Amino acid sequence: MRRLVAHRGWSGRAPENTMAAFMMALGIETVEAIELDVHLSKDGVPVVIHDFTLERTTDGSGLVGDHTVEELQQLDAGYWFNGRFAYERIPTLEDVLLLAKGRKRLLVELKQKAGYYGGLEETVVELIQRHGMTEEVLVISFDHVSLQKVKALDPSIAVGPIFLGLPTLIAEQVRQVGAGYIGMHHEFLTEEIVEAVQPLGIELGVWTVDTAEDQERLIRLSDSLVITTNYPERLTQQEKVGV
Repeated sequence: MRRLVAHRGWSGRAPENTMAAFMMALGIETVEAIELDVHLSKDGVPVVIHDFTLERTTDGSGLVGDHTVEELQQLDAGYWFNGRFAYERIPTLEDVLLLAKGRKRLLVELKQKAGYYGGLEETVVELIQRHGMTEEVLVISFDHVSLQKVKALDPSIAVGPIFLGLPTLIAEQVRQVGAGYIGMHHEFLTEEIVEAVQPLGIELGVWTVDTAEDQERLIRLSDSLVITTNYPERLTQQEKVGV
């Protein structure tokens, strides 16, 4: 049975990585989890935004890590999407943990890059532990060393490497990280990858699946995928008609 993940919240209906998008995703019964992206502010607070820079999704400029959390939360993170969402703020990770606790699983992507954010892993793990959510969070990242740090800090937290291209040596990478999940762009998923992952007993995730055609192709490869989408209502509708 495929499972749906709302990509940066319900980002087809609200500005990505905002509380509005997360609250809307929480209201979709068929969405199992919410994916979000985490950077570290200048003063060491995990904040939820995708890019390393501010220009695309806020009215600010420059690097996320060059601003304090107070400065970041003064920015408008919603106006660019639709005027109705003007004055949406950049959430902290703690904001989202508190919102989702006991309601839906979170896929927390660490936007780490070769140690760029010193202390990111420690701070995120401490927050997850403090709120008693080690069983409700999956930490993912393109930076697999970052995931090793998370696993060393708390082996009970599930981690999953994600890949920009075609993953290779899957079993070895899963072993090195201690992964319970791997993810990739849906265009790279093949029957060979499905067969390689199946005996490992881990979750296999794909992003970002927004059309019925892509969903149908993926389901033919595997009916147990974790599917991340900007438009969960589209995939939910397909599910209702038996696609």
